[in-house]
Amino acid sequence: MKDFRFLGFIFIGIGILFFLQKAGVIHIAAASAWPFLFIMLSAGFHAGFLFTGKASDKAGLLVPGGITLVLGCLFCFETATGWAYASITWPVYIWAPALGLFELWFFGGRKTGVLIPVFILSAVGAVCFAGMLMAEAWPLLIILVSLIFHISAFLYPQKRTGLLIPGGILLITGGLLWFETLTDWAYADVTWPVYLFAVSFGLFESWLFGKKQKGLLIASAVLACIGIFGIFSNTNAVINEHGWPAILILFGIAFHIPIFSSKPVKNAGLLVPGGILLITGVLFFFEVATNWSYSGVTWPVYLLAAAFGLFELWLFGGKQKALLIPITVLTLTALCFIMMYQLVFPVSVFWPVLFILIGIMLMVFPGKKRRV
Repeated sequence: MKDFRFLGFIFIGIGILFFLQKAGVIHIAAASAWPFLFIMLSAGFHAGFLFTGKASDKAGLLVPGGITLVLGCLFCFETATGWAYASITWPVYIWAPALGLFELWFFGGRKTGVLIPVFILSAVGAVCFAGMLMAEAWPLLIILVSLIFHISAFLYPQKRTGLLIPGGILLITGGLLWFETLTDWAYADVTWPVYLFAVSFGLFESWLFGKKQKGLLIASAVLACIGIFGIFSNTNAVINEHGWPAILILFGIAFHIPIFSSKPVKNAGLLVPGGILLITGVLFFFEVATNWSYSGVTWPVYLLAAAFGLFELWLFGGKQKALLIPITVLTLTALCFIMMYQLVFPVSVFWPVLFILIGIMLMVFPGKKRRV
């Protein structure tokens, strides 16, 4: 079978299962069994890929498949342990999209642009895990990752611009965090502008050792000026309390800058973490401004953030059709959960229809068969 009919059956089955649960025909203890829904979804996505003959243009199914597989296993562990280790296992959420993207890279043509966010997300997750195990030396891991970026930049000159920016940022940030841990964060209200200098340094390195694009130098100078202004401003306390999401946005912008280089397609992989950080930063600004009052409703935006990052990769990375699949799935899933919180329609009762509709669409419009 060379289409999505099998995947259509999976979605229809899930929708019917939810209807039977709500009608009282079957009884599933949500407190313990709900993580298996993620594993079932993962199996459906992987089976859909297998039943299409492992076509590279259908490898996009593996992104949500890998994400839901990791989340399902994690949630099974969390529910079994009463979420006692949730404060330690949270970096697994970072590894979940890394696995999905790795599967896309492995089975979808092995394009370098997809592998870049895999390494970045994996490294960030590893650093976060190690940071919880190492009391004061964990910033050295960030510096180590930075050195890896720098070594890779000079081993692969064609990717130098995209590697030096995160490398420079991590180098300065790691040094700052090491200083903060040694001084018990006593100067955190004064040193926060160094995060701006970190981004500025990454851009400057990219300009200095790259093709000396004026845009990089201008952005570096602007951020440096903002950092200098921040040091001498009298609003440090306010910024520390309410302005920290700006750091995420600055990182997101930094990941976007290489797309304006002479080889935007090769650097497009940076747009995945860049897009995620941009949307997440804006969301955190809203959450901080509202004292996290709506966090129980806005959490699907995290799914939209991942969809936005992948959409940017699709838009600027050659418009690979395989990427449209996880983009659509993540967007529809987020919208489905957002609609559940609306009181205008009884969506909480009828939202399983969405799964059935998706399944029917996949069966009616299975896609074109590959040419032999």
